[in-house]
Amino acid sequence: MMQGLYMLAMQRAKRQRRIALAACAAALVSAFFAARVWFAEPTVAATASAEPYVAQSADGRLVVTRGGEIVVRTDIDVRSLPSADREALEDGILLPDAQALARLLEDYGS
Repeated sequence: MMQGLYMLAMQRAKRQRRIALAACAAALVSAFFAARVWFAEPTVAATASAEPYVAQSADGRLVVTRGGEIVVRTDIDVRSLPSADREALEDGILLPDAQALARLLEDYGS
C-alpha cells in the first residue's frame, strides 16, 4: 500500500515539474517576442509621406490620380451618381490612403 502511495506521489511531482517547465518556456517565448517589439526600430508607414489619391471625373468616368498620374480608370459612370457626388468629383475628392480609396470605390461602384 505504501508503495502505491509513493508511486502516486512521484507521478504527481513529475506532472507538476512538467507544468512548471511548460510555464517557464511560455514565459521565455513571450519575453523574447516582447523584447523584439521593444527594441525594434520604429517604422514609418509608407503612405504617411506619400501624396494623397484624388478621385475626379474625366470624360464621364471616375478616375483616380496620385501625384498627377492616373492610378485607376474605372467604368463607373459619374452621371449615375447623385448631384452632390458629381459636384464633389468635379472639384476632386482627396483620399489620404488606399483604404479610403477602396471605401469610395465600393460606395460608388454599388
